[in-house]
Amino acid sequence: MTGLEELRTELDLPSVSQIGFVVRDVERTVGVCSSVFGFGPWAVYEFVPEQYWFMEEPDHLKLKMGKTMLGDLELVYAQPLEGRCLHREFLETGGEGVHSLTVNVEDYDEIFSRFIAAGFEPVMRAETYVETYGGDLRACYFDTRSVCATLLEIRWASWSVDDR
Repeated sequence: MTGLEELRTELDLPSVSQIGFVVRDVERTVGVCSSVFGFGPWAVYEFVPEQYWFMEEPDHLKLKMGKTMLGDLELVYAQPLEGRCLHREFLETGGEGVHSLTVNVEDYDEIFSRFIAAGFEPVMRAETYVETYGGDLRACYFDTRSVCATLLEIRWASWSVDDR
């Protein structure tokens, strides 16, 4: 077994459920995707988590989010508005584009522990109630760029539990 196969076994993740992009203007991007590609309907809202950590330090975050489903895969556009975040760094260093992959997990604490044991650093975490979806969210981005060229987010969302 190769090192990457061992890592896959160690993490034991479900399938990717979301692909995340960073954009400068969510409203414009959602409008273009709707009119040109027919994507939608969209949920567009401001995400301001009650609890947020950047590089494991408490902080403040405000993102504008645009989300829609493409079959079983959620497409999300994120526009940084306030606070320190990887989304802003991404825009400043590389411009708009694919930022992250997300997996929905049933046992957030267990999967979080597996990532730590595998040597991945949590770079952004949030815990909050999301009014748009009427439920609770726990999420963490890990820096997995060394193995898959993007960040990987683990997410437990109360509104997604029944969808798996």
